[in-house]
Amino acid sequence: MSSLNNTDGPLQVPGFGPIPLNYELPPKTRFAHGLVEYRHSPRLTMREMAMLRVMQYITEQPGWDQALLATEGFLISAPAWDWCIAELRDKAQAWQETGRLLVFDSSSTVCQANVPLPQKDIQAEIARLGTQASHDSPLVDPSEFPLVYDRSPVLVEGGRVSLDDPWLLTGQTAKELPVHPLDQMRRPREWLPCEVEFASPTTPTPDDTTDVRITSYVNNLHPHHNQNLYAHLERLIACSIPSWNEILFYGEARGRHPHEWQEKCDQVREYVLGPEPPVWKQARRLPKLPANLLESLTTQDWEDPRRVNMIARYKRIRRAWFEHPEPGVSFSYEQWKNGEFTGRAIFPQRIGNFPDPLHHDYLPVCLQEKFQKDGLQVIVQISRIGLSPESPNYQGEAYFHTEGLRNEHIVATTMYVVEAENITLARVAFQHEDKVHASEFECEEPDAMSEVLDVDYWESYEETPPRGVHTFGSVQMIEGHLLSWPNTLRSKQEPFTLANPHQPGHLTVIKLRLVDPHYRICSTGNVPPQQHDWWAAEAQRASNLDARLPPELVHLVMEQTNWWPMSTAEARRLREDLRRDHQRAQEAAEKSEGYHLSALLPYDSPTDATESTGVTAQSP
Repeated sequence: MSSLNNTDGPLQVPGFGPIPLNYELPPKTRFAHGLVEYRHSPRLTMREMAMLRVMQYITEQPGWDQALLATEGFLISAPAWDWCIAELRDKAQAWQETGRLLVFDSSSTVCQANVPLPQKDIQAEIARLGTQASHDSPLVDPSEFPLVYDRSPVLVEGGRVSLDDPWLLTGQTAKELPVHPLDQMRRPREWLPCEVEFASPTTPTPDDTTDVRITSYVNNLHPHHNQNLYAHLERLIACSIPSWNEILFYGEARGRHPHEWQEKCDQVREYVLGPEPPVWKQARRLPKLPANLLESLTTQDWEDPRRVNMIARYKRIRRAWFEHPEPGVSFSYEQWKNGEFTGRAIFPQRIGNFPDPLHHDYLPVCLQEKFQKDGLQVIVQISRIGLSPESPNYQGEAYFHTEGLRNEHIVATTMYVVEAENITLARVAFQHEDKVHASEFECEEPDAMSEVLDVDYWESYEETPPRGVHTFGSVQMIEGHLLSWPNTLRSKQEPFTLANPHQPGHLTVIKLRLVDPHYRICSTGNVPPQQHDWWAAEAQRASNLDARLPPELVHLVMEQTNWWPMSTAEARRLREDLRRDHQRAQEAAEKSEGYHLSALLPYDSPTDATESTGVTAQSP
């Protein structure tokens, strides 16, 4: 499908030609995403999460890589530390050799990279873009002047918008198209990526990255007025490709909803129609009791078999204990690193309909080789969050989210911190979707399950269960570093404030969103610039209006055509509409993630509580 968006014939991308907007390739033929599709399974245990978090903490300390590669020290015998040290030493070696570091490394991972880019030059070029009106209005905002399917002019009969002269459309026809009849969305909108092509494979770069060139304009960044910034963006994209190769992976054939799911649903319907115990027999949390249970019994209580029996039951529950699973038992670190025997740390007593694979098949990704001919599509956003003594706080993003809409097919995001001036440490938090089916373990101790699997305890059938997600923690946003993650992870920028409350400060960030290159979507290579001021300046220059008409008439002509191709007022309305589309998509994704499922077994019979104590329900 990646070869359908070319200049040789009619445009055939999702939403145009015979292809519906909501078209999806089979999971194994494209990269995984987290928009109501990918879910991590099985859930990581609390000890595994602790190991991930402590390794992330260690990698934030100065000189961590030299310390871990030293031969002396770290003589820790606990299996968890042995595993952590082995993994951290591999990470330290990779960091020193490649400048890239993988953190929160589970089914999805986050990649930090130190890249040699000219910080001061990039800062100067972004400063030319002006000031940002508000925290949620980026300097280069992909939500402004987006693709609108029944409004934007599109080169549907072929041809390409040139970066050198985007307004030169000789022999090409830009048409406004109706919405595709198979699409159920009302006036769909989406971000417009720019086209990126790879240089010749033989063209080397100083740091062994792949040279790239942007071949269509970045939406809302004028290609003629910002040529130096375009060159920096090309270098930034080139530096991001090795990180994307590290974090991207292919989808699963069975997906989130296997074909066998309907059969499973039929079985559940039959089960739900069967008999069930009364509510009073269902699992409930123990009330708070004193440490010494005997002190809770009065002389009269010792005469009541029910009270004695209850205390014996409480004692039996208290005596139940568990061990957190140890790493290196089900599989070793070397096996995990090689993708062998990487199932569960805790094996379920009940095998589900969709058992876990014994090994994970890691397919190496090399974007510059696989997509050498077709290139990449990248959505660019540049933002500067400014703080002042009068407004010293940034509240952060309201919720965890994946990036973009499904029809935008975003599979990875890179964030580059251009400048962090007079602010406290900025961080990005991450979580992914998973779900615990407690019935797999047939565990009668809800507290133990909550502890081992890192799930907040809840009163069954009395409170809403915890959401089926797992929060890893956060990663620093360091000036001059790249931070990349796949769209199977959810992210949220955390709050920060002024470091010196008496001086202004700001955080300047470039965000790159990679479109799955297995698709080709409508891009700025297919849509001429829609900004009226861009068109007006070019039309004025090309027709030499200043020499032919008085300034008052020139101003009148421009006023009468301020709606073409799209006015600023209309673009801002569409920006708000597109933001609402994204918010609705995220709300729908949150509703679909579901909750952890509890099937805890209560003590149904008197013998359950007394078989180990000899206390019966008979009167003395």
